Amino acid sequence: MNGMLNKSCSLIAIIVFCALAGTACGKPAPKSIDALRGMTTNVSLDFVRNLNDGPNFSAYLVSYKSAGLKVYAMVAVPRSEKPLHGYPVVVANHGHHPDPPKYGITADGTDSRPGDYYRAIPALFAAQGFLVVMPDYRGHSDSEGFEFTEGMLESSYYTEDVATLLAGLSDIEDADLDNVFMWGHSMGGEVTLRTLLVTERVRGATIWSTVGGEIWDQSYYYSRYENDLEPDGSDVPKSVIDDLRRDIAKLDGEFDPADVEPLFNLQYLHTPVIIHHSVGDRSAPYKSSERLARELYLRALPYEFYSYPGSDHLFDDETMRAAAARDVAFFQSLLTNRQP
Repeated sequence: MNGMLNKSCSLIAIIVFCALAGTACGKPAPKSIDALRGMTTNVSLDFVRNLNDGPNFSAYLVSYKSAGLKVYAMVAVPRSEKPLHGYPVVVANHGHHPDPPKYGITADGTDSRPGDYYRAIPALFAAQGFLVVMPDYRGHSDSEGFEFTEGMLESSYYTEDVATLLAGLSDIEDADLDNVFMWGHSMGGEVTLRTLLVTERVRGATIWSTVGGEIWDQSYYYSRYENDLEPDGSDVPKSVIDDLRRDIAKLDGEFDPADVEPLFNLQYLHTPVIIHHSVGDRSAPYKSSERLARELYLRALPYEFYSYPGSDHLFDDETMRAAAARDVAFFQSLLTNRQP
């Protein structure tokens, strides 16, 4: 319900602004990677309330402003002894949610971020001494901006939310700002990769089951996702492609999807990455991770790529633990070596 109110209020604000200006306007276009790189961000993270603790961490909720929208993030602090310089940080970017206002809501209706699906993620990293920050993204749960959650452009908007969050990590007193890492799953993998292109705050990143790839490739894939064995032709409608075309046409100003495409802007990547994907995954095609690995190899950029049997999108328990263990070892190998 809060999400619908946020959407209505935001749309009313747009309508009023356009009426006063005497112009017709739609949703602002996502910021390009170049624009995000040049963005000067002054942001503070404000404590909101405590959240349900996990098996090895205590949790609380913070809010901050991103593009004028009030958005939220979960902070999970390990119960292990805090290192001298604070806990290394993992910013964890979740994937697409089919009903964003219900992000973080458990099956029994409890508001308990990050919800049932991602429940294991903060626990896995907190158990190894990492402080985990999980942004809601705009339009999710209580966060403002529901109108930005629809269509293939959503991850481009969420990237600004994550980049802004990184700028505010200094407000988390337990965080080691010299050792910030990033985790992303599915669409969150795309958010993660794009964020790495606009900031050098992140020392290493892990990408699970990415949907990445060119946006038109993604749109074609998901247009045929439910009937990919049927014959295709120029007269067969492609609903996701058609929706993307309409969404771009409604945006304020000129917009070129290539300006937000991570694969077209890898010249900005300076962060080593580790990639995980199940070979039979259909929710996010395995070839997306293969394409990313290929592009990184061609550019001599540091990466590791691990493939897993089966079709699990988030991985079963055993595979999830194996992937997380590889991530932890990867992150630990990148920790700064500082004198006490």
